[in-house]
Amino acid sequence: MITAELDTSKLNKAISLFAKTSKKSVEQVMRQQAGIIVSHVIAITPPGARKGQSMTERGGIDSSARKRGESAIKTDINILFPTTRMKPDKVYGLIQSGFRWGTGRGAKKIPYYASSAADLKRIHAKARSPITGRIRTGSIGQNMALTTTAARREFLADQKKKVGILNAGWLKAARELKTAKRATPAWITRHGNKPGSVNFSTSSLGLTITITNKMPYFPGKMDERIQQAINRRVRGIEKALVDMLTREGKKFNQNQK
Repeated sequence: MITAELDTSKLNKAISLFAKTSKKSVEQVMRQQAGIIVSHVIAITPPGARKGQSMTERGGIDSSARKRGESAIKTDINILFPTTRMKPDKVYGLIQSGFRWGTGRGAKKIPYYASSAADLKRIHAKARSPITGRIRTGSIGQNMALTTTAARREFLADQKKKVGILNAGWLKAARELKTAKRATPAWITRHGNKPGSVNFSTSSLGLTITITNKMPYFPGKMDERIQQAINRRVRGIEKALVDMLTREGKKFNQNQK
């Protein structure tokens, strides 16, 4: 979980102006826009790309993000777990003698041999960063394990099923705020409601909506990603205002004829 420091001043002004122009309540507009912002935040949450490259024209998340996540998992697992066809006894002997195994990251002394997906899962957990979830650079070598092709394939298939689990931390907020279903594809919703929430509070300043995702493994500078999502929605509201005023102007001119 992270706490993001965000600038919502432009968003608040845009919502206020939109409410006035559309003759809707500020609260109604805030709830609607918050639902759209959630879709943008889902799209920039990993495996969504940092600069919004995985975002659709309508502000949701596209299938390229899922492929991106699966590719990242495959890369990490292939680095940590080189495969060998040698018999386990021979592998153990070479490990104990300090043999340096050729890998994509150079010759490494690999301390473990894992014959099952369960063993790979345990070693993988030790190698992951507690912040980002990706393997730590320092883990390359000390937390590597030789394994069989079958065991690695089984473990990789299991790990790929976890793609979208971080995004699922926004699902409670998305459902409460009626975020469009197209912004929450099946590879995210398959994880169900993960720890997260949305809270509404009213004060003399008006309605405040707080959205929370309590999942672990957020990347660095996640606050910058969320700020980008808010800035995108500001631009969306400004465009909607221009379109609204243009339609009103055309309607007025037609009535004058």
